[in-house]
Amino acid sequence: MPRAYDELKVRLERERDRLAQEIRDLGTLEQERPGYGNHMADDATEVFEQTWNMSVRESLQGTLRDVEAALSRFEDNTYGSCTECGSAIEWGRLKTIAHTTLCVECARLRERKA
Repeated sequence: MPRAYDELKVRLERERDRLAQEIRDLGTLEQERPGYGNHMADDATEVFEQTWNMSVRESLQGTLRDVEAALSRFEDNTYGSCTECGSAIEWGRLKTIAHTTLCVECARLRERKA
């Protein structure tokens, strides 16, 4: 595995730690039962904020799963290979999206199908 991949692995490990911390921080912001206060506007704000936090948490958890999967691919020596066609993922793409699983062509094909 090229030495430059080691830099990406370190970046992914840092990203994993950052995402995990953000998820933990979001957990401390939630109330158990929003919407049961004394003022309707405050209740609506609390419900909105909790819904927003849940959405952000789901997004962060999805990215965290992708990052952890990328780190697993380092362990089985498949990091940097497209999971669709098996060809090498372009270096520029890996530098930009270190947890990507698809080469540019396969990513384009998937977007066209969606």
